[in-house]
Amino acid sequence: MSGRLSQAERASLGLSAGGLIVHGVRVPVPGVSVTTWLDDPRRAPPITDGRSITAPPRAFVWHTSKGVLCRTLAPDAIPSTMAETLALYQSRTDREVSWHLTVDTDADVLQQADPARWMCWHAGGANAWTLGGELVQRDGTGTLTAPQIRAAADVTDAVCAALAIPRRVLVGPDGAPWIKQVKDLQSTKAGGRGLTWAGVIGHVHLTTDRGPGDPGPLIFAELIARGYARHAVDAAGRIARDPL
Repeated sequence: MSGRLSQAERASLGLSAGGLIVHGVRVPVPGVSVTTWLDDPRRAPPITDGRSITAPPRAFVWHTSKGVLCRTLAPDAIPSTMAETLALYQSRTDREVSWHLTVDTDADVLQQADPARWMCWHAGGANAWTLGGELVQRDGTGTLTAPQIRAAADVTDAVCAALAIPRRVLVGPDGAPWIKQVKDLQSTKAGGRGLTWAGVIGHVHLTTDRGPGDPGPLIFAELIARGYARHAVDAAGRIARDPL
């Protein structure tokens, strides 16, 4: 299915206005501006790489567009069309790179694939059991904004509920967000155990080639503040069985 749908066509498919699309139906994200590939394929062109899937993902992986570590949020939204630029790039590039949705610094959300039906190329060996979200960083300082992180957390809440992904994140022994590699989740080729884990993670957890700024601690801190469980990672990169 591609192209912009009329109101009548959306109604016939049970797609109300606004919200994400998961399992082919609308999932409301109150207070968040979401544009999908069905709403406006010029702003959010559909992803055509990757492949269709039959089993929904177990984990949500957050990324940042520049991988620059940001520890303090800008308090106000920053007007931007970078999400549209990234959306166009990933729909046209010959590289195997794609993700399901993007959150810009002005808190606008673009969705380009249904995470319950389409696997994107965003997390290496973890692609088959994860969905990907991108946080826009517009400049070399890696700035993220408070409205952007709230919108990303709202999206996380909605997707986790729709896909039955547990509301939990990874932290260090001190209870703060863990923004280092996790041996349990890394490919066996990289010396890890190559395990899956159900919850909300970052690209840095999955690979040795990304630094702590992908995605940094701020999205996880927001989710913890919303009541997400914290599973500790020990010094050996192993994940605790029970939350703190």
